[in-house]
Amino acid sequence: MDLGLGDRTALVTGGSKGIGRAVARALAGEGARVMICARDAETLARTAREIEAGTGGRVETVAADLGEREGVARAAAEAVSRFGRLDILVNNAGAIKAGDFLATPDEEWLNGWRLKLLGYIRMAREVFPHMQRQGGGRIVNVVGAAARNPSATYMMGGTANAALINFTKALADLGAKSNILVTAVSPGPVKTERWDALTRQQAQAAGKDAAAFERERAADFPLGRIALPEEVADLVCFLASARASFLTGIAITVDGGITRGVYL
Repeated sequence: MDLGLGDRTALVTGGSKGIGRAVARALAGEGARVMICARDAETLARTAREIEAGTGGRVETVAADLGEREGVARAAAEAVSRFGRLDILVNNAGAIKAGDFLATPDEEWLNGWRLKLLGYIRMAREVFPHMQRQGGGRIVNVVGAAARNPSATYMMGGTANAALINFTKALADLGAKSNILVTAVSPGPVKTERWDALTRQQAQAAGKDAAAFERERAADFPLGRIALPEEVADLVCFLASARASFLTGIAITVDGGITRGVYL
């Protein structure tokens, strides 16, 4: 299936690792011109070289702290300047820590929300006028499935994700008349570097071998495993493509059936 991404331009935030890296690679593999953004310039450059070697495409990079307004504005401006237009924004930067609710101070909440919640909002606000002027675009927000699965130890992340689902729908309404389609992808657990590190920490705390601990956890999941980054990336590419031209204002959960709620 031709996704029609061969002449598209895309900015992927948090694009140096994990899901963002997989999304950037998938878009480049479809022929899109891609820019990846993260804080560490060295990791960005290494990731860009790996994607270019694997896809034959050209990957641009911009190092910026998207937890700061200036960093967001600079990254968006760089993408528009280098490409001449911006067709696709994939908001993916930001990971929020779990923690004890009663022991978590205001500063931790604000730090977590500044990158994940405000970072997505600010980046969308930066690129939206460009997409309006060019006659359309796609914004895909990568929003964790914790948005719909409250946890007493992940309130900071869960509340930010729930807010971003609301934001996605509202922004889709705003963008509809300008042909700016806005969607969200909500992954459950995904096998990334972050997941592996968390698994090792939890296994150590439980006094178990990391590999055995991971197998035990996977057995509790409906499909017997967690998602691969590439499986999330495939959905992001579809939503950003010409094949999803009538999809906007939706959030699709990618968790292999882990979420137990029923949505009408």
